[in-house]
Amino acid sequence: MEPARPGSRAFYPLLALAVSGTVYWGFYYTYFGPVFGGQYPEVSPAVHVHGWSFFLWYLLFPIQAVLMATGRRRLHFMLGGVSVAMAAVMIFTGLLVASVRIDQGLSAPDPDEFTTFWKDFGLLIFYSLILFAGFYAAAIANRARPEIHKRLMVIASASAIPAAVFRIIVGVSGFHWLQTPAWVMPAAFFLPCIFVSVGIVYDLAAFRSVHRTYLIGLPIFIGFYALGLGLAGTAKGESVSRFVAQFSDVFGFLY
Repeated sequence: MEPARPGSRAFYPLLALAVSGTVYWGFYYTYFGPVFGGQYPEVSPAVHVHGWSFFLWYLLFPIQAVLMATGRRRLHFMLGGVSVAMAAVMIFTGLLVASVRIDQGLSAPDPDEFTTFWKDFGLLIFYSLILFAGFYAAAIANRARPEIHKRLMVIASASAIPAAVFRIIVGVSGFHWLQTPAWVMPAAFFLPCIFVSVGIVYDLAAFRSVHRTYLIGLPIFIGFYALGLGLAGTAKGESVSRFVAQFSDVFGFLY
C-alpha cells in the first residue's frame, strides 16, 4: 500500500473530473449542444447509443474515483459492473460507426471531404478504441491492486479522448473540422498525455518516484498513436483500414 499524503484522497477524483470535463467540453460542440438544441442531423441510432454510453462511462469515472477515495469500496465494485457494461457498448458501437464510415470512405466513387477524412483518419478512432480497451481491461484485471488499477484507469480514460480534444481545438480556433492545419491531428492525439503526465508529477511529489504503471503505460500510449499517425493516409494505413472495414460487413446491419 502507498503511504497516505495530505490531499492524496482528492487527487485522483479531481484528475478524473478533469478528464471527464474535457470529454463533455469537446463533444458539446458537435453532439450535446446540437442534440439539446434540436439541431442534430438524423443519423443511425448506433451513433446515439455510442454517444450516450460514452457520456455515462465518463460520468461514472469520477464518481468511482470519489467512492474509492472515501472508502466506499462495496458501492465502487457494484458500479464497476455498470462501467464494464458501458465500456463494452461504447467500444462496440464505436467500432461499428468507425468501420461503416471507413468503408464508405474507401468505397466512395467520387470522394468528397467527408469521405476522404474518414478514409485517411477514421483508423485513428479505431486505434483509440483499441488502446482504451487494452488499458481498461488491464485495469479491471488489476482491480485488487488499487495502486495499479487507478493509474491504468487514468491512462485508459485519457487514451479515449483524442476525438474530444480535436473538437476543442476546432471549436476554440474556429477551424472547419474537415480543413484543419497539419498540426491539429497530432495535437489532438498527444495532448491527452497531459493527464498521464500530471499523474507522474503527482507521484514524484508525493512518493519521490514514478510508479511502473506510468513508466510502461505512457510509452505505449505515445508509441501507439505515433504509429497510427504515421500510417494515416498511406498505403499501409489503407490496408489496415480495409481490414477494419470488414467489421461493417458483419455488423453493418446494426448501423
